[in-house]
Formats: sequence, C-alpha cells, structure tokens
Amino acid sequence: MKKKLITAIVLVGILATPSANAVSLTAAQKGKLQYLVEEEKLARDVYGYFSTKVTTQRFSNIVKSEQTHMDQISNLLDSYKISNPTVGKAAGEFKNKSLANLYKKLISEGSTSTIAAFGVGVKVEKMDLADLKSIRKLFSQSDILAGLDLLEKGSQNHLAAFIR
Repeated sequence: MKKKLITAIVLVGILATPSANAVSLTAAQKGKLQYLVEEEKLARDVYGYFSTKVTTQRFSNIVKSEQTHMDQISNLLDSYKISNPTVGKAAGEFKNKSLANLYKKLISEGSTSTIAAFGVGVKVEKMDLADLKSIRKLFSQSDILAGLDLLEKGSQNHLAAFIR
C-alpha cells in the first residue's frame, strides 16, 4: 500500500509537469484529452448514481478512483493549457452530446438490478480500455503516456471488481 501511494505521488508530480513538447500538441490530440476527461466523468457520474441506488461498496470505492482519474487528466489539460470541458458540469452533464446520451442510456440500463448495474460497469470499463488503446497511439509525450498508463491500470482493476 505504501509503495502504491509513493508511486501515485511521483506520477502525479510527473503529470503536473508538462513535457518538453508541450506546445506541439495538435488539435486532434487536445480534443482526445478533452474527450478522455469527459469519459472519466461519465464513469464517475454513472457509478456515483449507482452508489446511491445499489447496495454495494464497489461503486462508492470506484467513484473515488474515477475522480482521481479525472484529476489526473485535468492536470494534463492545465499543463498544456487546454480548456477542461468538465468544469462546472453537474453529474450527468457533458459538453459531448454522445456522452450525454450514453450517460442516460447507461443509467436506464443499470437501474433494473444490481447485476445490471455491474454489467454497465463492465461495459464502461471495456469502452475505456478500448479508447485508451486507441488514444495512446496519438501521443509520444511521457507525461501523457504515464497518465494513460495509470488510467489503463485503474480500468483493468475496475473491470475485475465488476466481474467478481
């Protein structure tokens, strides 16, 4: 546990420091980082909703982790002077309309039972992992790649928690 905490602190320090290539991000790269923070918000908001509707500690624990993921990507957005589309948005509110629609669909889908809610969790984490794999190909900046690594490990852990 202590080793994980130290690793997290070191990585947060790395993420807060822009790479030497900070000014070289393309519009597409900036857009992907903005999408990524909203995707993490989607997971946090969906799990937050289920944490109040499903009697399990899993959702409450994972909500905290998703907030950490949002914070990590937010730090990158700040470092690269990219606007954060999640600022000032309430739960379930998104700049990206497809994510807003997906939020509504997932809430509806997972509200029928605990098993359905876990199924939504599996779906969200698999989507996150696929997107991370795709997004990774766009970047060479070490700080961004370190952030993507953290998100990927978190999504793998969350997926395992929902499958148990």
